[in-house]
Amino acid sequence: MEAKVMMIKCQKNRKAFGARIQKEGPNWRMTWAFKIDERIAQKEKFSSESTIKGSFIFDEEYPGCPHCGAQSFFTCGKCGKITCWDGSDTATCAWCGNKSKIQLVNELEVKGGGF
Repeated sequence: MEAKVMMIKCQKNRKAFGARIQKEGPNWRMTWAFKIDERIAQKEKFSSESTIKGSFIFDEEYPGCPHCGAQSFFTCGKCGKITCWDGSDTATCAWCGNKSKIQLVNELEVKGGGF
């Protein structure tokens, strides 16, 4: 089974967390999320070097953002990094501060945030 960790930041407090995903056919299933210190993430080589493409589905036990509880995420149109998302119409990227209107898609290509 192929599994990876995506680095995400919380939209509310801009703190980092990791989200474990595993490949299931053409999809990636988000199975777990955990708080992580940015220095440890660098040491573990959780970075933007890994590009993940496909559809994302959430396991029924996926806990959401460990900082604010948001159950989804968005990819910033400016920097390409990932921020948790609470379902609102607009969002602010926790990495670069870009504000944008959210558009739903069926498939995307993401890069976990690098430090």
